[in-house]
Amino acid sequence: MSDGIRAFIKKAKNNLKLFGYKDVIVKDALPEHVDIQEVLSRVEAKVPFHVVEEIDCFYIGHFKEFDLKDINAMYKDGTIYITNDQDDVDDMVDDMIHEIAHAAEDRYAQEIYSDSLVQREFLGKRARLRDTMREYGFVSDADYPKFSELEYSKEFDDYLYNDVGEERLHTFCSGLFIRPYASTGIREYFATAFEEFLLGDQAYLKQLSPAAYDKVALICLEEV
Repeated sequence: MSDGIRAFIKKAKNNLKLFGYKDVIVKDALPEHVDIQEVLSRVEAKVPFHVVEEIDCFYIGHFKEFDLKDINAMYKDGTIYITNDQDDVDDMVDDMIHEIAHAAEDRYAQEIYSDSLVQREFLGKRARLRDTMREYGFVSDADYPKFSELEYSKEFDDYLYNDVGEERLHTFCSGLFIRPYASTGIREYFATAFEEFLLGDQAYLKQLSPAAYDKVALICLEEV
């Protein structure tokens, strides 16, 4: 946590808390129709208590990094930053749980990735996505290396969403990924699985991505 955030927390009055002990600082006002207390209650109801232990603080507002990286939330140095520009309570709960997933991934990286099962599952899906897209003329030989990378790449993200297009991407990812964003990198693959486990259809996740399901279940059921 940065010194600036610590100073802000000390000055702030009536700080909100998640699980009674994690500071939630609202720097910039949320829309009137987004009730932060409802958001926190729903997160507490879905997320196992132990999963947030590594998180120092949640910080809500607008931050320059959001504009620079074209994002609306991030986890960095023990702090989760969430935009205050939210459509509704569901939207904000999704954002918070997605970033909690990244915090959990950092804490349990050894347990998630040491046996390479998630990596192999992800790359296998990437290969099938590539082959399907090639059949429809959206992948050239020059594009092949992009599909064998584990880490998120803005270039690859832009390629999928701008060159291929969101509508086509949904079609190509159907039956492979929980949603298209899961295809953009191994960390997003895990985080979307974490979201689906807590907020969506666990049976579908287990069928579609069994390796990711097993790791999320391991963490959330505190069997590590």
